[in-house]
Amino acid sequence: MQLKMAQGPFQRSKRSTTKIMLELFAVLCVVWLYAAVFHFVNVNPENGLSILLIGIVSILVSCLCDVVVGLISKVAWKDMIKHVLNSYSYVTGIIFALCLPANTPLFTVIIGSLFGTALGKLVFGGFGHNVVNPAGIGRIMVGLFMTLGKTFVQDGFAGGTITGNINWQTGLIPGNFTLLDLFLGQYIGAIGETCSLLLIIAGIYLMTRKIINYRVVVAYVGTSFIIALVLGLVYKVDYVLTYALTHLFAGGLLFGGVFMVTDPVTSPTSPLGKVIFAIGAAMLTMLIRVSGNLPEGVVFSIVIMNFMVPLIDGAIKGKTTTKVWKPWVVTGVAIVIAVLVNVGFALL
Repeated sequence: MQLKMAQGPFQRSKRSTTKIMLELFAVLCVVWLYAAVFHFVNVNPENGLSILLIGIVSILVSCLCDVVVGLISKVAWKDMIKHVLNSYSYVTGIIFALCLPANTPLFTVIIGSLFGTALGKLVFGGFGHNVVNPAGIGRIMVGLFMTLGKTFVQDGFAGGTITGNINWQTGLIPGNFTLLDLFLGQYIGAIGETCSLLLIIAGIYLMTRKIINYRVVVAYVGTSFIIALVLGLVYKVDYVLTYALTHLFAGGLLFGGVFMVTDPVTSPTSPLGKVIFAIGAAMLTMLIRVSGNLPEGVVFSIVIMNFMVPLIDGAIKGKTTTKVWKPWVVTGVAIVIAVLVNVGFALL
């Protein structure tokens, strides 16, 4: 018997990984183009054009990194397009772009895309070998530059957004915006995070096509919603359900739940492991939002949990399908822990 060795992720599907990634890329492009049109019509044409340029530059920089790696690896020019398509950095590029505000300077986009693709993925050996979500690393690096006071980043993030001004403990939305505005994306935020309706449609489509794992999406979004409901009771808000939905519809929670937590390379291999991973990410997201000093915790929580994947994979060994009750018990306990951790910090 001949054993064949190959790098992950592995797909039990008649579709090739390349076709799957191209379909995912197409869905991401829909989110990108919607944001460009919305800004062009409702904000100003300059913002709409800026969004298009941010996406184009980010994708080109990511693909250029693959070309450089291909040249170093002595890939023939005739095979370079295939090499770039099979490296999937264009997906990293578009996800990173959608994490940015519409007025981000292109120089900042270039720096972040380089960090995300080169440091987050290629330095580990390329697709299938990266430890952390590359788009997440790029976004964190841009945020760190902003924190350190670099002018070219601060200028790009000038002006407040709803997510930066929401009181996450009370759920009060600044200005005259309503929950419906958040759901329909009628506000200014990161390029890909605003329209919750579109993100839900995209998530359902990708789950139906089995491009993303439904367990991860349900566990991440569901746990975040449960934590928000409990925190609403702890903070004694007037409308607990509205408070919880505000957490879901505002910011990058749905975008992260559909396009980032579901990354098959940087998440555990087993179904139960994926669920625990998503629950942990939800716990950290809500913890950073409500009890931390940052307006958002989605990207940070995902990257932190990426480093926990080996521990999760090591803890979950053997078959998880023989005793069906065990995964359910483990999942329930994990959700309870996630809720208690957030409540504990909220009461401090």
